[in-house]
Amino acid sequence: MRVNIKSNFVFPGLENKENLNLDRPTLTLREFLEELSMMAPIRIEYVRPGAKTLAPDEWEVDINDIPYQQYSEGLETFLKDGDTVTIRISALGGG
Repeated sequence: MRVNIKSNFVFPGLENKENLNLDRPTLTLREFLEELSMMAPIRIEYVRPGAKTLAPDEWEVDINDIPYQQYSEGLETFLKDGDTVTIRISALGGG
């Protein structure tokens, strides 16, 4: 399965890659984010263990330009070959 990736940061361990070819016939968004996490030299926790949603103050994630929260299955939404997952670090305010 090929999943296209877009982001506002460079994925550690995936520099200069625009897609991932994963040897899996089915894959949920949660599993995809966990796979990305394991590929990084220093693990990035996109999904906290047992969480039903991502921490909105940390990550914004879309599937094919639609926020994952709009899919009825949320993190358990199955990705299809050729889908695009966009991951953005949320901007932090401060002063």
